[in-house]
Amino acid sequence: MLNIGIIGITEVLEPHVIQIRKNKNVNVIGKASVGTSTQLNGFHFSIPEFNRVELIERADVLLIDNSSLLPFELLCDIVRKSKHIFLTEYLSLTIAECEQLVKLANESRSIVQVSNPYYYTPTLQWLNKNIPAPFFLEISQCTDGQNLFEVLYPLLLMLVDVTGISPKKVGVTAFETTQNDLGFCNVRLVFGSGSVVNLNFGSQISQNKFKIKGHAKNSFVSLNFEKKIYLHNNSKIKFSSDLSVNEFDNFVEAIQNQNQESSNLEDYLAAKHLVNSIEKKISQFIT
Repeated sequence: MLNIGIIGITEVLEPHVIQIRKNKNVNVIGKASVGTSTQLNGFHFSIPEFNRVELIERADVLLIDNSSLLPFELLCDIVRKSKHIFLTEYLSLTIAECEQLVKLANESRSIVQVSNPYYYTPTLQWLNKNIPAPFFLEISQCTDGQNLFEVLYPLLLMLVDVTGISPKKVGVTAFETTQNDLGFCNVRLVFGSGSVVNLNFGSQISQNKFKIKGHAKNSFVSLNFEKKIYLHNNSKIKFSSDLSVNEFDNFVEAIQNQNQESSNLEDYLAAKHLVNSIEKKISQFIT
């Protein structure tokens, strides 16, 4: 049985706790809350409150959002003690800090999993299994005022098994609006397999907020996540039960097996390098 501690804004973490409590191998022992009294009153679970240092000592696993703002040295200390971490949001780490955490996690055998919401959907699991490289993917998402940080990481991390997160070439075309936000951005990623991924995002993307179209040998896919219409060669895709993968169950299994294949800290580091490259290219288009 793994003892789990929760650190962050309880409103943000509540849906994750609902999922966690369905796993018979875990026990939620306490929380170290961040936020206003109004936010804290919204948390309806009878979970004891601890100061975060005590909670870290008691827990085997920590569930952390981006609001907790743990000092980097404390984060390193958690990993050194072989505590396991599930990051529900993407921490504002520098590349150097992320590299240091990767090194510490490898030494201590700490499992650090980064949230990867699209990757664990049956749709992406099906795509991983059924569309062989080389292929062309076009992914479009309306950002609705989200910043680049919020948009790019989930889009890139979901590609971890489809193409990986280390392309040979990166191209960017971007346009800002009169309000000086990113109206439209196209990121073209070319991989060694010959596969190409086009990422289109921005406030001027059509109201179909998230969709993927793909072409490969003898295959065409159209995946509309908003309307829940998923087609392969113009026929509806039938998802088998083995494609339903729970993100947190996968994390617990990785801890038990001491083996984490996807959505780990190294994947996040690769995504950070790629986001850094994309940001530099986008800056050339923004005045």
